[in-house]
Amino acid sequence: MMCWKKAGLLGVLLFILSGCQSMEPLNHTSEAEAESLSAVQMKELPFQHLHLLVQYGQKKELYEATYRQANGREEALIRDHMNGVRYEGEEALREMKMKLQDMSTPGEKLRMTYVNELLAAFNLDDDYQRIQVDILLEDGSKRTFEQKR
Repeated sequence: MMCWKKAGLLGVLLFILSGCQSMEPLNHTSEAEAESLSAVQMKELPFQHLHLLVQYGQKKELYEATYRQANGREEALIRDHMNGVRYEGEEALREMKMKLQDMSTPGEKLRMTYVNELLAAFNLDDDYQRIQVDILLEDGSKRTFEQKR
């Protein structure tokens, strides 16, 4: 009988000790927490407006991303019709900023190399049927690119 009590006590003690070892310090920021930073805290994009529309195959196979910045407010919307994914609000803004934060400001004319960088940033294939990119820069100048295959 005494053996069972000691074994039970030892089991409880091991359980408590193992639980203590897995605790993380409170000031440690995990990767998930770092990724969940508010979109407002992230770097502003160098655009007032960006609209990306990529069509694959049929008209229903679309990928659309829109970003707007006006009067100190930022808005974003991402719709991936092929995979049934839709991001709105802060989630869309965070996704958009993560994808575009390292993009440079396009030159005087949107060229295919810049469009390819956009496709890579959004992890999209370059075998599209149609692509349209409209950008309004901070200085008010517009950049447009459209191509059909």
